[in-house]
Amino acid sequence: MDLNRKNINNSSSDVLIQLIKNIETPLASIIEANKKFSKLNTIKESNSKSNEVILSSSKEIADLIEEIVKLASGDKVIERVPLIYKIYHSNERVKSMCKNEINPQKISKQDTSWLLNLEDEVYKNIKHKDLNLYDLSYKLAVSERQLHRKIKNLVHLTPNKYIRVLRLHKAKQYIDDYLYDTISQISYEVGYYDTHYFSKLFKEQYNMYPKELLNTKRF
Repeated sequence: MDLNRKNINNSSSDVLIQLIKNIETPLASIIEANKKFSKLNTIKESNSKSNEVILSSSKEIADLIEEIVKLASGDKVIERVPLIYKIYHSNERVKSMCKNEINPQKISKQDTSWLLNLEDEVYKNIKHKDLNLYDLSYKLAVSERQLHRKIKNLVHLTPNKYIRVLRLHKAKQYIDDYLYDTISQISYEVGYYDTHYFSKLFKEQYNMYPKELLNTKRF
């Protein structure tokens, strides 16, 4: 498919970029589901053919989206935004946890990049029950004390609360995309081995139990 870059004006490019952003999360879930399905050797052949058709296309979809973004954005640079910004501005309970307002406009590009690296490290190890702050600080080339101070200064949370917010956000994504059938599966995937404790924390952040949210996806 040959797309003529000259035919895409600024307004249409903004619309396309927004559309791409809107499907980033579902696409990530499809890709993750694809990985999980590929590891299952017990899937019946009769069912696997239809799954393969849908799930093996995720890479092609990702490549196509990347191509469209390049064409639509032209010379614009699409920058990643730390999830904590989005979570904070969309969740009143997370806002109340922060000692001060998170204002991305007052956070330098260097610190934003640092937050993105921190976020990536957290999600790489999200299945671990105890995320070791020493290891986390080592990977980010700061001391444990500096890690605590930097997170507190940038997002006004302790490292443990920050990690908890990200864990629960990922859990909600799993539920929204209906990747797992049970709450115990979801809680394990985000590093909580006590399902009851996980459910309690989830309700504190989202004002409903994860089982309630999961049930809405089944009907």
